[in-house]
Amino acid sequence: MDGSEKPVYDREMRAIVLVGGEGTRLRPLTWRTPKQLVPVLNRPLLEHLMLHLREYEVTRVTLAMTNRNALIRDTFGDGAALGIELDYAYEDTPLGSGGAIASVAAGWDEPFLVCNGDIVTDLDLRAMIEAHRTAGAELSMHLHEVDDPSSFGVAVVDDGGRITRFVEKPPRESAPSRLINAGTWLFEPGLLAEMDATAFNRVEDTLFPRLCEERRAIVGFQQPGYWRDIGNPEALRLVNLELATREAAGVVQGEGCEVAADAAIEAPSVLGAACRLEASARVERSLLWDGVCLGQGATVRDSVLGPGVTVEAGAIVDRSVVAHGATVAAGARLEGASVEPDARYED
Repeated sequence: MDGSEKPVYDREMRAIVLVGGEGTRLRPLTWRTPKQLVPVLNRPLLEHLMLHLREYEVTRVTLAMTNRNALIRDTFGDGAALGIELDYAYEDTPLGSGGAIASVAAGWDEPFLVCNGDIVTDLDLRAMIEAHRTAGAELSMHLHEVDDPSSFGVAVVDDGGRITRFVEKPPRESAPSRLINAGTWLFEPGLLAEMDATAFNRVEDTLFPRLCEERRAIVGFQQPGYWRDIGNPEALRLVNLELATREAAGVVQGEGCEVAADAAIEAPSVLGAACRLEASARVERSLLWDGVCLGQGATVRDSVLGPGVTVEAGAIVDRSVVAHGATVAAGARLEGASVEPDARYED
């Protein structure tokens, strides 16, 4: 990522980050940790997005939230520690993406960015803004190609890059393309007059399809690069392992980890702070949050372990998710399953 060149907007651009989701698909990890704070390379997911915005001199950010989550506010405060000016917009009743954007941006008279709060990307925002200006677009949407688009909004673009059709979450077999809405949008302020700030509505269901039907200037921006949304525990594991491979030697350890001389960590893996691996313990392609303890001879592979999890001696955790403070009993084998917070799993 390179945001060293000054972007091409006339005034400092603002961004709205949509963080209203409850993280249901990330459970049981989100029973106690908000989705926005799950760890990516031992930093909160949302921190990566805000630092990415700052890299491109987008330093005025509003978090659009559906509830007053004290953990998020306690983590980020006014944004000064990240070099941004951060404020919070709370909804008494859920407004959806459309209602949230219209409410937060009411009265704005300049273009602004909107980002989903559960993505990690190296999107070149400068290039996206330049393409938006060149095309005279009312709305630009970052598009990314995936194998299975059925969980996303799907766009069809013409040879000039204009989006001619937008379908939200079509069945895989009938999806009109593999280009998906990647969760970063650039709005012209004139669109706010067409949006409802008083009732629940989603731009993906209403505004985007209508603009396409009216043949308006809605433009898809594509570029090679990294993108992943953190929709479930497996996606969280993969983004950590992928970034560990890209940015480090394949293994990331937080401060204060204790690893026995004959314990093994197979790359890529990410360990949070104060993890302990006792004699002959083994971690393979896994994400461990802070304070995880693996007893003698325990093995964890292709899994996600929440904070304070204990895997007792000789236990095996394979392709599984173990939430906050839970225990896998000595000698137990957990395969393809999940364990709730503070629970004890025994064969």
